[in-house]
Amino acid sequence: MKAIGKNWKSVIYLLGLSLLAVVGCVKDKDLTPLGTTGQPVSATDNTVVFDSTGQQRRASGTFQNGVHTVSGTVDLYERNGKQTLVFRNFSTDTGPDLRIYLATDTQARNFTEVQMLTSTGHFFVELPAGIPVSQQRYVLIWCKRFAVHFGNAELK
Repeated sequence: MKAIGKNWKSVIYLLGLSLLAVVGCVKDKDLTPLGTTGQPVSATDNTVVFDSTGQQRRASGTFQNGVHTVSGTVDLYERNGKQTLVFRNFSTDTGPDLRIYLATDTQARNFTEVQMLTSTGHFFVELPAGIPVSQQRYVLIWCKRFAVHFGNAELK
């Protein structure tokens, strides 16, 4: 009988930790809609356009929900070996420590942190040199503090 009591305590403890991780990343701070110039724009402003002159679009993907609501698209552009992620109509629930990762899967087992997520709407992010995008095909929106998968887009 004592063993059952200990197991229940462990289960309740683990459920409590899981709930904390999911709830901990909800609506904690506001993200600012940014345009390609880094200046705030309204979320409905479709006039902000990434300058694709001389760029080749290598892949694109549509965001899918993880634990939270995420939407929009992302394109991977390249010029002279320099890679850029271009986000369009992007939105997500907010959280305390959201990051953009490139990963081999949606579980962030093998990933590269690109940068902290600070904006929604239309914006772009230049990738650091040496990221193996051919292997890390998933763009993840990830709450680093609580290890929560907000959503992802697979670059195809």
